[in-house]
Amino acid sequence: MSHLYDSSPRVKKQTKKTQPNPLNLLRVPVPCHPASRRTILCFAELGLRYLPVGAVQISGHPTGLDPGHRTVPVKKRVKRFSLIQEINMEELNSANSEFCFKFYKEIAKSKKHENIFFSPLSIMSAMGMVYRGASGNTATQMGEVFLFNKVGKMVSYGESTPDTTCPGMEQQALKTHYQVPFPKRAHLDEDVDTLNILPAFKALNAVINKPSSSYTLETASNMYVEKTYPVKKGYVNDIKKYYEVQPESVNLAGDTENTRKKINGWVEDKTKNKIKNLVPEGALDQSTVMVLVNAIYFKGDWADKFSVQHTEEREFKMSKTSKKPVQMMFKRAKFNIAQVEEPGLAFKVLELPYVNKDLSMIILLPNEILDDSTGLEKLEREMTNENVSKWTNSDNMENTTVELFLPKFKMEESYDLKKTLSTMGMTDAFSQGSADFSGMSAKLDLYLSNVFFKAFVEVNEEGTEAAAATAAVVTMRTAPISVSFEANHPFLFLIRHNKTGSILFWGRFCSP
Repeated sequence: MSHLYDSSPRVKKQTKKTQPNPLNLLRVPVPCHPASRRTILCFAELGLRYLPVGAVQISGHPTGLDPGHRTVPVKKRVKRFSLIQEINMEELNSANSEFCFKFYKEIAKSKKHENIFFSPLSIMSAMGMVYRGASGNTATQMGEVFLFNKVGKMVSYGESTPDTTCPGMEQQALKTHYQVPFPKRAHLDEDVDTLNILPAFKALNAVINKPSSSYTLETASNMYVEKTYPVKKGYVNDIKKYYEVQPESVNLAGDTENTRKKINGWVEDKTKNKIKNLVPEGALDQSTVMVLVNAIYFKGDWADKFSVQHTEEREFKMSKTSKKPVQMMFKRAKFNIAQVEEPGLAFKVLELPYVNKDLSMIILLPNEILDDSTGLEKLEREMTNENVSKWTNSDNMENTTVELFLPKFKMEESYDLKKTLSTMGMTDAFSQGSADFSGMSAKLDLYLSNVFFKAFVEVNEEGTEAAAATAAVVTMRTAPISVSFEANHPFLFLIRHNKTGSILFWGRFCSP
């Protein structure tokens, strides 16, 4: 069996789908608001026990219609803005994936032979809070690094029915030829709209945090503010509304150490004690006025568990010349699998679902080690949102019997993100002289002093616990009775929320 990516056209009957016309949706215009002290941003990730922790700031709220507007016909009653939210979620997922690969490539430059594990969604979520408080060039740089400038182009900040936005509109909208005011929003060209991403984050978090009896997946945010520092009410209100956070007033200036312990205690609780001491000693001082934290935790059992009796010691090849013994799990069962073959690149992709198949771990394994490093360098160079989406699409895989060998592993990774994010283009936020967080406070003395990040993941026979994509076509060829997938050398892996397509965690395992 193999799936071959090539340039030939794919012969497949396509089902015609009617695409929604966004102009038939009611839009609520929202005017943009224009956009020292230290702000600390923290992330903690735990995966298969995975928890990310981060912080973000937001301000602003919608007002009335722009005096200048055009109109579009409405032929049926609009109850909710669910379609707009879905479109915004898709844009956010795309931005999350693009940031994931950009960030991974930057981290990998200094960690050529090391394991890597992080949650792009946790980092994005926390930085979304910071982005809402940014203005001017600071906001522009953040929008480019995190792709926030690609999210929420069709945005609705309202979540109620039309009649709560404009009296009588719901009744008038029932009329076949009624014209709904449509804002020009010319002001978006004058400043960065940092509110655009918040409805998407709220909608995505609502889906991810939906209770399930088959796995645990939770995201949480928190904000700690120096009790004597004046933070804009609009910013605080937006944090409450979109992140469901109740900002906590603390004595950062007078009792720094106890405040640090309190923050770390919250992180430990949200990550089931997997992430400890996220904020290190000496990280906070009397100039710190705000600490923003985001955490994500996941624990799930495999849909088809490995048998402990089949786990045995085997060799894991870290490179062409070095090996280490690992506890290798084994399972013979049906899995989605594909063989990707492109010029100079050949690897297998396997989907390992969790119970109920709401989430999956997807493994990308090169056929062999071809370079003098981990054997992943060629694959890593080709990593884009388009390529990875294509490679990991379940529709491009064949469900067949696989003899799967997968090592048990546990990773705990921590990163100082200040240097990485600065190298990626986010420089002003960390500069006392250039940072513009006027959306947070009128005092104009805020800057981002650091971003702390930790992640943990454990994979075993039971499942996973974590805290913290030239279009090629897949064609099918003859498949043998069973396929061998032996992860005995470095591989990439991700944990995906299948309903939304969100990459929750991304990692590289190359050193047991």
